[in-house]
This record gives sequence, C-alpha cells and structure tokens, in this order.
Amino acid sequence: MQDDIAFEPLWQSGPYARRFAQLVAEFNLRPDRYVDPSWPAGLWPAPWNDMSRFGERGQIVLAKALANVVGLSAEGSGALPADYDFSSRDKRLALLPREALAELAQLCGLCLHKAWLAGSDVTRGVDKSLTLAFGVDTLQFVHTRTPPFDAVSETLETMRRYPKLVVQKIGARGARLLLDFIAPAGASVFARTRLKLPRIADVQPAYRLNDAQRSELAELLFLCLIPERLSGWDWLF
Repeated sequence: MQDDIAFEPLWQSGPYARRFAQLVAEFNLRPDRYVDPSWPAGLWPAPWNDMSRFGERGQIVLAKALANVVGLSAEGSGALPADYDFSSRDKRLALLPREALAELAQLCGLCLHKAWLAGSDVTRGVDKSLTLAFGVDTLQFVHTRTPPFDAVSETLETMRRYPKLVVQKIGARGARLLLDFIAPAGASVFARTRLKLPRIADVQPAYRLNDAQRSELAELLFLCLIPERLSGWDWLF
C-alpha cells in the first residue's frame, strides 16, 4: 500500500515562499505602504492629510501615528507590535495588497446585497451607478456565478433614491464584513487591516459573525470569490 504523500502548501514552496515572506515583512514593518488615503484625509488637516506629499521617512512617521489611532502603541524599543504567524488561512487574508483587499471587499458588499439588487426596487439611477462603479462583468458575475449568501443579508431600500450612497454603502459594508472575519486573528493583525481598508468601514456596525456565518463566508471567499476574481492570489490560500 502506497504511503500518503503530504503536499507542501503553495505559499510555503518555491518562489511563493519568498513572496509570502515579503508580504509578512511589509505588513508588520511598513504600514506606510498600505495605509488607505481615507485615514489621514479623515483625521488630519492639510498638509498632513496627504501622505504622498512626504518622503519615505515622513510617511513612516505618519503611518506610526495612524497605528496609534487604531490601538497599536509602540513598544519599549519604539517598534509597533508585530505578528509573524500566518499559518491560518483566514488570517492570511490580511496579507492581500490594499487594492486586492478593496476589490474583495466590494465583491463581499455586492454579495451581501445580492437579493436586494436582484429585486424590482432597484431604480434606473441605482442601476447606472452600480454599473459605473463596479462594471458590467462584476455585476453579472455576482448575479449569476456566486452561491446564495444567506448567512448575512442586507438591504438598501432606504437609500434607493440616492444612487451614490448605495454604491458607497455596498463598499463600506463589504469592507466591514471582511474586517469582522479577520478580527479573531488578533489585535495587531486586526488593527493593521483596519488601516488597509477605507476608514468608512471602521465606523460601520460590526457583524459579530457566529460560527455558521463564518463558515458560509469562508466558503464564499476561498471557494468562489478569490479563485474566480483574484486568481493571481489563490496561491496564498
């Protein structure tokens, strides 16, 4: 009888292992490279609210100040608390680059509102705004190729007369859903992920996912959204 063969995960093998190490190092050591612009813009007056105006050293200092805002205080050595254990698949979501994480948040937001968006209450104005914001291909994918997501469901009925607000709320709720999914990974990872996503997600009501909801969301993320729409990052999971 042939012995079972244990296969090494992609993120631990070959060129992926090096890329993985780079992601972990940047996540812990260089928050200035992934802070969403909405954080300084929403908290500080000009010129401090635009980190791109400063050089690398200035951006590092400003990012450390923002880390304090989300509860990451420097240790005795002056360094921010770090976490290098990313053996958990759920936890590795936090390592996605800001742009990829933002795209995933939008997809989650659309799935959250899938039932409402498929209903008859969506106005032409909302439909047009959705197309401009997310694109026809993305909307068709969510409507036709994503599984029913019943664990958590939202409506935008009270906002349907305000198309721009509908788009904004979809993104904000999707980002909040990702934050709550990542929350059990620990304070350091959660705080840094907050900075990676738009600040508006931070003020949304928490979903407080139970085990069943987390399980259904995990299936949506790892078996559908990431393989289908972020296939370049499927190796990380």
